[in-house]
Amino acid sequence: MPSGDSFQIRVRNAVKGTYQTSMRRSLQSVALYEADRCLKHRYPQLRPFQKKYALFATAVDLLSTLDFLNDYHRQEIMFRTNASKEPLAPDLAWRRMKLITREIKQTIIPKAEELIANGDNKDKSHEEFCELLLQKMYEENNESDKPHPPMWEFNYNNVFSVYRIFYCGVDLDPNLFPPKPPRMVGVPLRKPDTFRLVPNIVDASSIPLASMAIGSGRGGDVSEEERRAMLKEVKDHTELLKEFECVIPVEELIKRKRALYAALPPVPSPSVAAGVVGGGKKEKKKAKTAAVSVPSIPKLMAVTPKPVIPTAGVLTKPTAMEEEEEEDLEEVGAGYQGRKEPANVITAV
Repeated sequence: MPSGDSFQIRVRNAVKGTYQTSMRRSLQSVALYEADRCLKHRYPQLRPFQKKYALFATAVDLLSTLDFLNDYHRQEIMFRTNASKEPLAPDLAWRRMKLITREIKQTIIPKAEELIANGDNKDKSHEEFCELLLQKMYEENNESDKPHPPMWEFNYNNVFSVYRIFYCGVDLDPNLFPPKPPRMVGVPLRKPDTFRLVPNIVDASSIPLASMAIGSGRGGDVSEEERRAMLKEVKDHTELLKEFECVIPVEELIKRKRALYAALPPVPSPSVAAGVVGGGKKEKKKAKTAAVSVPSIPKLMAVTPKPVIPTAGVLTKPTAMEEEEEEDLEEVGAGYQGRKEPANVITAV
């Protein structure tokens, strides 16, 4: 291990010492992966719910050691989704952690093997190899030989940063720094009442779709990269909901779909844009009528009558990591109820 190597140094180098919202899921995966490494020796002493609690708490602690993040960034990284802004439940954090290695083996390692088979790449540094790997994935996904956008790594595959930090070639880095948790977190002796498997989703069921307007959110504050990431997240969740149409009650499906539609970023409406450019009185009147604000939706969220689907060049097939996010819907449809047990005793194992 090189002198001065650590989790904090590698993460800072991976993101070049800056943070943007599109890095949220990537840094969440990095924190969960490192938290799992830190807790390997403790797992045999812990019950299943204690493992999940300790994983989540350790990941939060690790994020607090990254000095390029502020308090809100650390909170944002551990959101369940950027649209809902709800805290990630420990159970879902555990599920996402379990998928990281599988996702790397399925989406990254095969392409790394192809590059290694090319003898011209054997003398390249790890950073140079990662850039070649990203470019190869970009060209295959977009059928284009143009250089990949700077933030494409974080928008396309949220476990690539884990590969960049912890892997070398097709295996774990043999010179990887030893895991070092910031502290030994305490775990509850009994499962707390608030230890929920499924966090509540934004309740937009009372808002009829016909009354939802485009662009009622923070129009100018959303960058193109953020808009694409949010659109991709909403699209993937909508597609996953279709798989549960025979499992979850219709009312629950409608409620969740409306919440997803409410989370869409502000996108200019073609009809509104035509009304402004054309200057016709009828078009202007329609455009003015369409701009209805929805004060009950959080300021980040904008709503629309239908989900806006970007072009094929922007969206990608949902990965195993993203599909896992909605597996907890099966438990909702089955009427799952967690046991309520006292949680007034905390211990450090």
